Amino acid sequence: MMLTKRSQIIDETNQGQYALNIYELTPEKINENAPIVYIQANVHGAELQGNMAILKLLNLLEDKKINSKITLIPNANPYATSVKMGTYTYGRFNPITGDNWNRMYLDFFSQSQGQGLISDDEIKECKSKQDYKILIKNKVNEYRRYHQEYGINENKNLFITLQELASDADIVLDLHTAGVGCRYVYGPDYLKEQMKELNFPFNLVIPPEFGGAMDEATFYPWVKFHEIHKSENTFESYTLELGSEEIIDSKAGKADAINIFNYLVKKGVIEDKEIECPKNEATFCLLKDYKSFFAPKSGFVEYHKSPGEFFKKGEKIMSLYHFDKMERPEEVITPILAPVDGIVINHAPSSNVKRGMNILEAFTNFTS
Repeated sequence: MMLTKRSQIIDETNQGQYALNIYELTPEKINENAPIVYIQANVHGAELQGNMAILKLLNLLEDKKINSKITLIPNANPYATSVKMGTYTYGRFNPITGDNWNRMYLDFFSQSQGQGLISDDEIKECKSKQDYKILIKNKVNEYRRYHQEYGINENKNLFITLQELASDADIVLDLHTAGVGCRYVYGPDYLKEQMKELNFPFNLVIPPEFGGAMDEATFYPWVKFHEIHKSENTFESYTLELGSEEIIDSKAGKADAINIFNYLVKKGVIEDKEIECPKNEATFCLLKDYKSFFAPKSGFVEYHKSPGEFFKKGEKIMSLYHFDKMERPEEVITPILAPVDGIVINHAPSSNVKRGMNILEAFTNFTS
């Protein structure tokens, strides 16, 4: 196995340039039946833990035999990680355009995207998965060329590059974190059973549609391919949420890396035995049952349930404090009660909230 590194300039300001560091693990002999893997982390600037998981995965892979190429990209959005406000990293949204950094990928099937569109006829002409991968890569370049004359949007410039880097893959893992969260994974409904192989305790099942995020941007073209060719879809793409933002935890990173390592063993990418680790019972929730709680008033919220904890209908899960009403004790606290049974998955990192702010997200109507 050989590890190589290359850098690619991806952004710049008047103060300097920003580059992606692209690591590639290449086997001595490629097994054509083994899936090619692409893993990236830290597209949102404050979501740091995926970088640690990549480092720990590299440590685990040392001296191991792999059967196919593995591409690893830590800090996939270096500009986002550089935008600091005091000690806080403002990295979820582009500070110039206001766009969510993980909703900017190219939809190959939308007429609003300009060039780079893939037609059903073009998919029919692709006789193999490799043909289709080439088509996807060509469409990215077509989109880039189309926008050269007047310049390309700064969001698209980064994200079509990431899409292009992922276009060879059969497995894509996009590593994120929540504000304050537990470990959970997003995956399309056709991969519900395969999601268990990642050994995450909480699994959010989403429709196999394009929504602008990396997992959807990479699996949706393959949904279309297999629909047209009436074949089984084996392409796997997930968003892995690795705890809370603004935190690096080496011990947790090793546990995350072991789960990824064992998953790649199951997929035939790594030729080794699985590493022994605690096994999680998988809990599933459909996207329609993934509920957000919004602050009914402005105030200061106290969370009574931590991410990963269950709550019962009618239980007080948050208290909203109004310190401008201390002369009226009965109005100081607004209790927020659970309307149904559920599981807290993540909540906002700040207790200072405004009315209508998304303050907590939870699984409801969940199953094992």
